Amino acid sequence: MAATSTLTQRPTTTTTSTPKATIYAEPPPSSEATARGAAIYSQFLLLKIYDWWVLGIVSTYAWACSVPQYTLPWFRSNVRKGQHLDIGVGTGYYLAKTDLTGVQVTLADLNQDALDATKNRLVSEGKVKADETRCILHDITRPLPASCPQFNSMSLYYLLHCMPGPVPAKTAIFSHLKHSLTPDGVISGASILGKDVQHNLFGRIIMAFGNRNGMFDNRGDNAADFDEALREHFWDVETQVRGAIFLWRASKPKV
Repeated sequence: MAATSTLTQRPTTTTTSTPKATIYAEPPPSSEATARGAAIYSQFLLLKIYDWWVLGIVSTYAWACSVPQYTLPWFRSNVRKGQHLDIGVGTGYYLAKTDLTGVQVTLADLNQDALDATKNRLVSEGKVKADETRCILHDITRPLPASCPQFNSMSLYYLLHCMPGPVPAKTAIFSHLKHSLTPDGVISGASILGKDVQHNLFGRIIMAFGNRNGMFDNRGDNAADFDEALREHFWDVETQVRGAIFLWRASKPKV
């Protein structure tokens, strides 16, 4: 699948008070593994319990990285005023917990359910205006649609460990994302490592389940490879490991 310069805008209607996301649709992704990793977010119950289970219980006790203590402050510190792109939106937890004054939000995901749930949440909580928030149904392994603006900041939280392939295959996305970032923009994220970290019993169980069922593909993911890949595409890179979580931010794209 190649990104196209002309996108089909699909009008949407809704019977609820909060408008559904406006979707700029592209052809479906060619990678079955990529689609499988995103499909889990179609499940109603997961979207309802994700914040409590994944960002609460699992992050704290399996990955030894408290979201309120580490990941959320990292996210907040890397959202810039102007245009912000959130890739792999989950339930919109991080955006909902962040001051978005002066921030124009664009949401990108493979899954329409996740896009709708996130936009509806942000609108209902007064974080964004429905008619000012763009949603893109998009495979991030492909270049962003030509209609997208240059972004002052981008975020990819708990996404890379869900993408198929080794670290070089995952981080190939930076070769095109950096061209959609402003010269002084910043891109940041967090990902679960599978290698060169100590997983406790709970973590090993979640790792085994996630990798067996196609939710994860991260057994070989390690901080050194991610750091090297980021430095290939950006002049300024900062990384740290908290428990089993790799936190990273990069700026000054090499273009």
